[in-house]
Amino acid sequence: MRPAQRLVWRLPSVGGLIGAAIGYGNALTPSLLPVPLTFLLVLTALGTVVGYAIGTTIEWAVRKIPPVRRWTMPRWLTLALVALFWLPALVFTPIAMGWQFDQQEALSMPEPLAGTVVVILATVFIAAILLTLGRLIRVGSNALAGLVGRWIRIPTRWLRLGVAVALVLLANLAIGSGMSWLVSSYDSVNADTSEQDPIDLGQNSGSSGSLTPWESLGREGRFYVANTMTPETITSITGRPSQTPVRVYVGMEQGQTPQERTDLALEELDRVDAWNREYLVIFGVTGTGWVDPNAINALEAVTDGDVTTVAVQYSAVPSWIGFVVDPQTTIDQNRDTIDGVLEAWRAKPADQRPELVLFGQSLGSLGTQGAWDASATPEDVVAEIPHVIWMGPPAESVLWKAWQANRSGGPAWEPIVGDGTITRVLVSQDDPDGLEAKAPPTIVFAAHANDPVVYWSPSLLLTRPDWLVPPLGPGVMPQMRWIPVITFLQVGMDLISGGEPPEVGHNYSANMAVAIALAVHPDGWTSQQTLDLQAALPSLRYVTG
Repeated sequence: MRPAQRLVWRLPSVGGLIGAAIGYGNALTPSLLPVPLTFLLVLTALGTVVGYAIGTTIEWAVRKIPPVRRWTMPRWLTLALVALFWLPALVFTPIAMGWQFDQQEALSMPEPLAGTVVVILATVFIAAILLTLGRLIRVGSNALAGLVGRWIRIPTRWLRLGVAVALVLLANLAIGSGMSWLVSSYDSVNADTSEQDPIDLGQNSGSSGSLTPWESLGREGRFYVANTMTPETITSITGRPSQTPVRVYVGMEQGQTPQERTDLALEELDRVDAWNREYLVIFGVTGTGWVDPNAINALEAVTDGDVTTVAVQYSAVPSWIGFVVDPQTTIDQNRDTIDGVLEAWRAKPADQRPELVLFGQSLGSLGTQGAWDASATPEDVVAEIPHVIWMGPPAESVLWKAWQANRSGGPAWEPIVGDGTITRVLVSQDDPDGLEAKAPPTIVFAAHANDPVVYWSPSLLLTRPDWLVPPLGPGVMPQMRWIPVITFLQVGMDLISGGEPPEVGHNYSANMAVAIALAVHPDGWTSQQTLDLQAALPSLRYVTG
């Protein structure tokens, strides 16, 4: 058999098999959310391969020790060692599947679950494919290095390193090209107006007198401006006299830079006379430019419609792509928008300007927090913006990360910031203090303890996070433990699992009315009105992209 064939088909190492068993068993442990079957098999296969790689590396290092190098392990001892680790891992499989079922039941996220034999066989099959692919890449790079070595006299080890680097660069180029294609496809969807009609826009952006034309407003912007609450609807919920709200939106195509889009937004605010309203909301949108209907409807209801809301689009791709590829864009746009609005607001007479509200959800939360640096205090934030709502802040959001790390009390998933008089953290719709409003200024975070967006971070690779220090937060399985590398993969997979019911994971529809009512808390607003608003929001939700 040729050397290349021996490399591909050689028997697994003992250290690798032991590491694979450990990786497999750990990958079966619970994560923040129940794992759909396909993702579960990918996780167990990745855990097996990662464990195999670590075990093989450790065995290789140990074999470099001179006394060990000359020792050959008897076959019976090899089999016994492998069995010693794999038998518990196999026995653990049905136990872990039972935990998956319990988690599904607890979070109302039913998914098909495979039997123990299917999980084991599928994991072995997928892991074998991944291992074979890795070996084929190694064989290919060695062969290519040998071919190049015939023409260029360079030591073999340097040739192999060069080929490996070249392959990594080619892979990055292919991924970059794929991402470019993906971004352009979302741009096409964003520009498509075929299923949307500019009706009942009133003063909103996209109307006949607007400086931001309907056609270039963007798909999510068009949904947003075409569905404003009516005074009658607001009054039917709150029992209070109401006005017609105004919605301002600037699409990403309507300005080439963040500053250009901000300038256009300010011109739109002047056009609709936003400065003479009771409230002005700066809304940090998600990656596609999406405005959550529950959020905008709740904001308009709590303010009795005497409000203008301004939102500026910075991309057309989903938040997870924006977060991975270019998180700085949302920070730049939201910082420019907040700074621009504040500058214009300060120029108005103190007794003739609206109260400011800042709202950010998901990637919009990361972006709007980027208007401050990590040294900012809650007092700094509310100095001019007395009402702040941040829903599902990503783990790397500058203020959430800093205030969580420097909390004065409470667990990481429900931190007390400062003396607790300004900042509130809602982890559950049933928070006993959730309806106890207080006079602004108020900053409200809604951050579920099992939201992977809030807690996934590269630091999970090698560092145990504070939020996994007992007691664990509501909705987190008591069996969840931090495992190097594995927890990073598990929570990363949770990011794309999707389909969470209200108040689970990254779904904040059940928290919206409470969070907004707590932060804005207009005069005369009651806890019962918050409950009425929460009950009404599902029926008011309109179709978006």
